[in-house]
Amino acid sequence: MRHLADYSLFGHPLYRRPALDGRLHWASTETADRYAGHIEGAPAAAERAVTASLTTQTTPTTDEANSCSR
Repeated sequence: MRHLADYSLFGHPLYRRPALDGRLHWASTETADRYAGHIEGAPAAAERAVTASLTTQTTPTTDEANSCSR
């Protein structure tokens, strides 16, 4: 049984991985490496997500490429 103060429920590595082939990056205090579940974790999570989104290279699908040119 976990206590309410058990913050190991937050910060799971799965939440820090991008979704949708690298096009969606999660950024919330629950995804922070440190201080997960606390306000202190929010800036660290945001910085991590921004860095990941700027360094992740994705190739748009044909449908996505065509939708941008319409």
